[in-house]
Amino acid sequence: MKMRHLLPLAIVALAGLSLGAGCPTVPKLEDRVVELALGSSTTVEIPAAGVINVYDDTGVENLATGIDLNKILGDAGVNVSDVKDIKLAGISYRVTVPDPTAGRSIDNSTVTARRGAGVETQLITNFSQSVSGASSWTKAPLSPAGVTLINGLLTDILVAKKGGVPVVNPTLVYHVVGTSNPQGVTTNFTWQIRLDLTIVGTIKVKVLN
Repeated sequence: MKMRHLLPLAIVALAGLSLGAGCPTVPKLEDRVVELALGSSTTVEIPAAGVINVYDDTGVENLATGIDLNKILGDAGVNVSDVKDIKLAGISYRVTVPDPTAGRSIDNSTVTARRGAGVETQLITNFSQSVSGASSWTKAPLSPAGVTLINGLLTDILVAKKGGVPVVNPTLVYHVVGTSNPQGVTTNFTWQIRLDLTIVGTIKVKVLN
């Protein structure tokens, strides 16, 4: 077959392929709302000195000021109105300044917490920790009731932020009790408790479609 006959056939074939496949489309940018999970934490430092035999300490932490929600969301480009939830992800503890007494430990310890003048609720269940040396972060065994207590406070903080009003009763009062061994010798160490949080929000992104 000669070239002048091949060319019209090729044009017809290409036309048929175009009709079967539809019109070609050009990718374009579109806005899409996606869910974003952010991690954050707040740390409380607890010096322990002058305690003999029984370790017993109480402290207060204002979570409304301890959690810089505006900075966390600003760094991620999330508006507070787009935050869906804030939850406690876990609690960890560590020793930062060791006790000078060799073998010092705090045993059979518990941590309770209450919101302001509310009812004391168990937060961290029975645990023991050597405090004669600095330690890395250790996950604490949590009580479900304590988790519910903190999550309720976190929810109120989020609602207040969205409404642009102060948080009512934002303080968490914690109470740590344990046996200090060896007994009869003054304790002198520093430890920290860290609350890890998960913040879920939405953000608008550009995607190719």
